[in-house]
Amino acid sequence: MSFQALLAARAHTDGRALPTAIRRHRALSDDPLCIVAWQLGAEAYSVGAIAIGRKSSGFKLFVPGYPLNRDLLFAALVGFAKEFCPAFEDFAGGPCEDILHHGAELAVPLELPQIVVPNAQTIGLLGRLGRRLAYLPTTGPHPADPLLPCLGRHLMWIADHAQMPGQQLIVSATDLLTTHYASAMSAIEMQSLPAMDAWIDPPAGMHGFNAAELAEIHAVGPVPSPRDGELVHSLMHTFNDQRAGSTDPGVVDKLVWPLRAHYRSMVDQTWNLMWKVVAREKPKPEAASVVRRVREDRIAFAAHLQWMAGPAEGRRKTRMTARGAAMRLHDLEQAHARLLAEEAIDDPLRMAPHLLAGKALAGVVIDCDKTHRELINSRKCLRPRVIVRTQEPCLMLPGAKVWWTQMPDGREWLLGSVIAASGGSDVTLILQTNRVSDVCLPIVGSRACFSQFNTRPGYELFLPQQAPWTHLAAAPPFPVDLDYSELGEQAA
Repeated sequence: MSFQALLAARAHTDGRALPTAIRRHRALSDDPLCIVAWQLGAEAYSVGAIAIGRKSSGFKLFVPGYPLNRDLLFAALVGFAKEFCPAFEDFAGGPCEDILHHGAELAVPLELPQIVVPNAQTIGLLGRLGRRLAYLPTTGPHPADPLLPCLGRHLMWIADHAQMPGQQLIVSATDLLTTHYASAMSAIEMQSLPAMDAWIDPPAGMHGFNAAELAEIHAVGPVPSPRDGELVHSLMHTFNDQRAGSTDPGVVDKLVWPLRAHYRSMVDQTWNLMWKVVAREKPKPEAASVVRRVREDRIAFAAHLQWMAGPAEGRRKTRMTARGAAMRLHDLEQAHARLLAEEAIDDPLRMAPHLLAGKALAGVVIDCDKTHRELINSRKCLRPRVIVRTQEPCLMLPGAKVWWTQMPDGREWLLGSVIAASGGSDVTLILQTNRVSDVCLPIVGSRACFSQFNTRPGYELFLPQQAPWTHLAAAPPFPVDLDYSELGEQAA
């Protein structure tokens, strides 16, 4: 049985979700932006309603009324853009630090720009909406408001950045819970924010299963519940019939209020639930590695704003080249591996599954020899040695490379020997360097943990500037002019 399965079984027995981490592995700003959006069933690139705000100021709701009408939809989105774009860009208006980024000076804001949304589906909706708006023409017979392409390019970049493991610029409340708690629900069921919250904090005397069953009736977006969807459909078509083709703001505002009131009640439930989750998780101690990931988010945000202000005006390729795709995959893999390593190193509860799986060992240091030497290439070289006594048998084999969790970016240790002792093991570890100081070695009598995780920089990916022929797009077939007179003679 895996550690996660054990926690799920115990959660079912206890009737409430159990934490899978002692520390909080995501940053939470003091007053982040919050976005709640709802879409129509068959309109993946549109919104039926979208709300934005902060806990301190409440939210503003924008309802197109009939999103299938381009003028009504864009009018509502212009109102949303007037709220979102200044608020998002104002994160860079505070104190900044100047760094060298890709050979040029970059002003990086010290404040983390953060957006909180209910779930990953909302991030996907924002990305699709951004893709729709990013390249709208602002001139010609049907020009769009210049704010809409700006909004689209911001949303496209945010959705793209959200794919980076460990990023904290846009935080899904559901992801925040599923990465810090284990429940008896399946992975798909845990994607319901109300159900997951009910498992974590069920009413007194109620089992988490029953609490989740009652809570999951309420949808948090972007897809409404069947009941809400039917009511929205009815109100939307009533509004469309009453407006009789008019897009005049005075007429639309008078007729859209029943639909707006219904969407407001839907947003209210999601809004209150999200801030309840944030308020419960924020007081928990933050993991040490969060600071590094926040800095990377701040740098990425500053680079995005610089690109938006440049001659490209935020335009980006919608399709990656073969080289770009390989680089992107490399970055995602490196970020994912480093995130797993940092979470395990920062959090004893996150390290527990790796101890059980034989990817780490922990115990008391019973010996430390700073002057130990090993015969390497016919030379006696300094190789400090420690012996760790574990309570459980060590499952790793001699020769394995491990890193001390106090110095995960340092040199590796080599597993020398594993000797059974007192129900556990005496494990000899040899540091693979001759340049050591007291801070590089654990103290005798202290507890130490060694794992296969490290935070050293990954390998650098070297790719040719020109993609090989196997990765080039196929050339279109050469056009051939047919002589129809000859074909006619052959047919005859």
